[in-house]
Amino acid sequence: MGERQYMPQLDGLRCFAVIAVMVHHNWRPDEPWLFDRLNWGDLGVRLFFVLSGFLITGILLGGITGRESDRPERMVFLRNFYARRFLRIVPVYYFVLLVLIVNRAQPTEDLPWLATFTTNIYIWLRLDWIDYPHLWTLAVEEQFYLVWPWLVLFLRRSWLLPALVALISLGPLYRLFATFQYPEDTGFGGSSASLIFPLGVVDSLGLGALLALAFAADPDGKRLSGVLTRVVLPMGVALFVLTRTKLVLGDHAVTALGDLSSALIFCWLVGMAARGFPGIAGRLLEWGPIRYVGKISYGAYLFHLLVPYLLLAPLVDRFGGTYENKGLVNFVVTSLLTIGIAALSWHLFEAPINRLRHFFPYRAARAVPGRPS
Repeated sequence: MGERQYMPQLDGLRCFAVIAVMVHHNWRPDEPWLFDRLNWGDLGVRLFFVLSGFLITGILLGGITGRESDRPERMVFLRNFYARRFLRIVPVYYFVLLVLIVNRAQPTEDLPWLATFTTNIYIWLRLDWIDYPHLWTLAVEEQFYLVWPWLVLFLRRSWLLPALVALISLGPLYRLFATFQYPEDTGFGGSSASLIFPLGVVDSLGLGALLALAFAADPDGKRLSGVLTRVVLPMGVALFVLTRTKLVLGDHAVTALGDLSSALIFCWLVGMAARGFPGIAGRLLEWGPIRYVGKISYGAYLFHLLVPYLLLAPLVDRFGGTYENKGLVNFVVTSLLTIGIAALSWHLFEAPINRLRHFFPYRAARAVPGRPS
């Protein structure tokens, strides 16, 4: 879900993020310790958001170095940034919308919101999920792209850190507000309502952006890795345990701080993977099949709910059976089909369109984490 990059272990993280989302939607395990305490879909989405904040901010920080330092050049950089984002995200997303329209799989009144990347606002306004709810995350990302590049490129560099601290603080504050504004007896729940509104996820995106800012100040990441391991990770783990066990914190605090806890852990994970994990962990993240699934993870994310409902369900129905999108066998079958379709999409559709990005080059003077060369 972020701009293609050349830190191999980050592709590995993308793979595990999309698998976590598929576990949530296409396996739906019943065991409380496996599912209720660890919401795999939410964890996968948070990891995607931290990755996106890190990679996109790294690209943008490259736009305020060297000859891109004056305003006209930054505007050229911004134009190219948006063109490259469009080529990566929009064509295959609109293809998915076309599939939904042809199969009449989405109510007509939902389509304008889907087409304008405002699905999360639509869900928030109606306090109910749509038929393919995973598309709300793409709306959040696009809304992030509308605002954050302007701040990075045109704010004074000294203002970026205070802006990020304010942004990260807004996430828990909004989620706390949502627990009172949308009580559980609404049938939607404060925790769900807080998920899909932009302010409900800005701490995950902001922590990724803060990580990129820290890498820009410490390019080799040696000092940063110490801070991540000794400060950020323990904070995240402690908060994660407190919010999952609910032994000390009340329901309002759990909703407000739960996503922040996983985002802190993923901030450590992304930062360490950007430097490169050694040993078995590093080899696993850099293993060819893992990296490949990470490379095509955007397509896998888009298609993973279309496979069970638009492909498997009609097939089972034709043979007189009843399809249930649940269980380990279903997860394996849908995952393999999803990865196969995502691979075809990447090689036949997405990659040829992405090659058009060479018409919109970045011209930063020095490498910044997340910026393609």
